[in-house]
Formats: sequence, C-alpha cells, structure tokens
Amino acid sequence: MLESTDIDCQKTENINGLMDYSIVIPVYNEEGSLRILIEEIIQIFEKQNGCFEIVLVNDASNDQTPIILSVLEREHLNIVRVINLNSRNGQTLAMRKGLDQSLGNVVITMDADLQNDPADIPAIIKKIQEGYDCVCGWRKDRQDTWLKAGLSKSGNILQRLFTGLSIHDVSCTLRAYRRDVVARIPLNWEGQHRFIPLSLSLQGLKITEVVSNHRSRQFGRSKYGHKRIFRVVKDFFRILKKRGKE
Repeated sequence: MLESTDIDCQKTENINGLMDYSIVIPVYNEEGSLRILIEEIIQIFEKQNGCFEIVLVNDASNDQTPIILSVLEREHLNIVRVINLNSRNGQTLAMRKGLDQSLGNVVITMDADLQNDPADIPAIIKKIQEGYDCVCGWRKDRQDTWLKAGLSKSGNILQRLFTGLSIHDVSCTLRAYRRDVVARIPLNWEGQHRFIPLSLSLQGLKITEVVSNHRSRQFGRSKYGHKRIFRVVKDFFRILKKRGKE
C-alpha cells in the first residue's frame, strides 16, 4: 500500500495556467475497488512528467464508498478531489460534473471498477501529444459476459456502418481529451457518455484509439441490464439526428 501522499503540485504554465492532467472517475458503490485504483493511478503518474489530479465523483453511493473517498482525499492531499452528489444522477451527469470541475490540460476518464487498466494511460496521453483531440481505449480482449461483449461489438459495427467512424470500441470509458475539447462534449441525458467519440467525430474533431487492457471485474456486480439494449439503439439515432451537438 502506498504511503500518504501530500505533493505541493504547483500549477504549470500551460494553456490557461492549468495543471497537466486530470483523471475523472464517476463512482457508484465501488467500495472494494477504490483504494486499489487510486494507488495504481498514482504509481503511473509518478513516472509521468507534470502535475495531476484525480477527480472522483460520488454519485450518491449507499455503501461504504463515501467513507473511503473521504479517507483517500485526506491521505492524498493536492491529488485526490471528491465531488459528492446529493442524489443519484447516473454515470453521464456524474461524468459531466467531474469534467466541468477538472483542471487538467489533458482530461482522462475511466471507470471505477478496476476493469480499465491505469497502465494504459501513458499510451493514451502520447496520442494526445501527437495532436489528436480524443483518444479512446479499445478493449480488444474484453473480460465481460458473452452477451454484454456481443452487444457492444454489434453496436460498434452499427456505428461504423452509419458514420464511417473507424473506432472499434466507441463505448469504452477509458478516454483522453484535450482541454479545449471538453466544452464540446455533449452530456445532457443519461447514457450519452457512451457516444462521446461519435459526437465529437460528427463535429469534425480528430479521434483515434489505442488497444487497452480490459480486466475481469473483481468486486461488486455489473450495472449493465438487458433493458439498456433498446435504449442504446434509440440513443444512437438520436445522436445522429443532432449531429453530435446536443
């Protein structure tokens, strides 16, 4: 386990005087994974040049998550910031809250359940540094149920057929964005976060992907349900109709 971290990270002289990296993570009932995840992220960024912050958005969790988040925030001053929502908002709006309050020139999003691997972050950052506006993780070897993985693959094929966007895994939460792109991300209704790459592509932004490690779920249960299938298809055509701007 890492010792308590209290780094006086001065804001670097970059765009708008912001710090270098923000990692934004929506959290709902992830008491088992949080401490492991934060330690993994800190270990990765100790090897990166530049200042970073971890923004954890607690979406009104009802397990031990709020207590653990409070402890992590105290243990890692100047690195971990916790945003507590008073009522359940859903992953999309929780992500919006975190993005709005992030301070990084590069903003990275990921899930809290340990299935996204922080070890992939440096490769994603490198692509941003090459000039891309958005970089997506590609869970090439998915560690999910056959139903969830199959439906996701079908959805990815559908979006390529309709839009020509050559991203294999449009719904992977592990992504990075340039600071100036964050304001152009439409997150106004639940589920919209799954289509961020599609929305940005429809706005003409430059998007790429990197193969990322997808780990088996260690704690809790997946929040994916069968009813989501029909909603995702409906939402997909809603994004196309609005050309990714609403």
